[in-house]
Amino acid sequence: MLQKQTKSHNFVQSEYDVAVIGAGINGAVAAAAASAAGLRVLLVDRGDFANFTSQESSNLVWGGIKYLQTYEFGLVLKLCQARNRLIRAYPNQIKEIGFLASLGPNAPFGRLLGTFGTLFYWGMGFFGTPLPSSYSAQRAKALEPNLISGRKAVQYFDAHLPDNDSRFVYDFIKKAKQNSTKAMNYTELVGGKREAGIWKLDFKSAQGEFSATARTVVNAAGPFAKNVSEIFESPTKARLVFSKGVHFTIGRKLTQGDRVLAFWDEQNRLFYVLPMGDRSMIGTTDTRVDAPQTEANDEDIEFVLRQINAQLELDKPITKDEIVSARSGVRPLVIDGSQADSQDWHALSRKHVIEANSESAVISILGGKLTDCLNVGQEVLTELKHLGLTGKLPRKWFGEGSQARFPELMEIVQAQVKDEKVATRVSEGIWRRHGEQAFDIIESGDLEEVFEGLGICYAELSWIALNEDVVTREDLLRRRLPIAMARSASEIANNQKLQALLVDVGL
Repeated sequence: MLQKQTKSHNFVQSEYDVAVIGAGINGAVAAAAASAAGLRVLLVDRGDFANFTSQESSNLVWGGIKYLQTYEFGLVLKLCQARNRLIRAYPNQIKEIGFLASLGPNAPFGRLLGTFGTLFYWGMGFFGTPLPSSYSAQRAKALEPNLISGRKAVQYFDAHLPDNDSRFVYDFIKKAKQNSTKAMNYTELVGGKREAGIWKLDFKSAQGEFSATARTVVNAAGPFAKNVSEIFESPTKARLVFSKGVHFTIGRKLTQGDRVLAFWDEQNRLFYVLPMGDRSMIGTTDTRVDAPQTEANDEDIEFVLRQINAQLELDKPITKDEIVSARSGVRPLVIDGSQADSQDWHALSRKHVIEANSESAVISILGGKLTDCLNVGQEVLTELKHLGLTGKLPRKWFGEGSQARFPELMEIVQAQVKDEKVATRVSEGIWRRHGEQAFDIIESGDLEEVFEGLGICYAELSWIALNEDVVTREDLLRRRLPIAMARSASEIANNQKLQALLVDVGL
């Protein structure tokens, strides 16, 4: 049997400058930024890394075009610049993609205003994406035959993650670990006490209980930020309300090209058909809920299928039987203490708020979205400096690095994989997810695709299972890789070679 990484609580040290609680996108970038600045960082999550809100997004990196309708121009400007920065820094992990918006009866504007709006949005992004386009009904139908005849369309550009959101989060965790961060999943904070300016923190995991100290703590627990703030006795001024969103992946591709289709549902809210490998993902919904834990139910399924079938001309309507996988999560939306819980959450944006309590040395990150992650990391570092933790942030603490060796990798893979399309998918996928570590992966074994069309080979699967903090099958198939998002449970169970590999790596 291949030897899998084992966990240990034998710390290199038990004293840290910063303890980050929660390893979604906010916690991951906070740890990456602080460790790059030379601070000693401990990062923990009570589940797997990116196991909650940060694994349930639409996989989009966007400038927030819908916020133009609520005149939040400052937020759109900020998000567009954040999007452009991410596209430049991650040319493989983040790809520009067209959004073709079909202007049906639920759309809040027609072709003329839509054209103006997309051009204005393009300008807000300082022309950092391709030029928007406007299409007559005939041209829109020719471009995407599944669109309803007679509907005009406009196209603008944002970006998306070809893999998945949790994979992108793990890239920041890897960078933090390279800078000596101690990153631990399935590790729960159970207590904290501040004495003589130092936090003593108590944790538990399957390996036992242990303690560590930190000069400052960062509450990056997402929807559970209030729970963590109560442990630290450091309440925040801002509060969170929750909006539930679901996505469903279906077993066919609904788009002709590699683009996103945008529609407005019966509640006049945007929803999308998004690429998910060689299949399509449909979502999202927007339902007010009182607690972070959610699941996709029959009502969600019926709603989403009703919306998409009403927006497309299909030979065969999409049915429940075609659903391959479901995703359900909450958006933690920030409101200040004076706002009522009963207000219309549709009007709330995905802005983030960072509060620093100088007396208790607690920094809390509330709300936010993946697109704005680099700003979160830099703002956390600024607050750490205000609390007396000095560190020099390198100019380049994020990003993919040099692309120079990719042709070399492609050549090696093509020599072993005779099908050119498969070789391209595998090469691009491994390089996108691992950079120069891809050479270690392809030397280790089997380059056959686990599932045709996904660009994920058995060698990569084995390498990740042994080297990327994988504890459960879900960690591997759902978060480090998007296999369980693009293939059904029965397809995975019936893949005997995959099942044998999982047993071989101890999962």
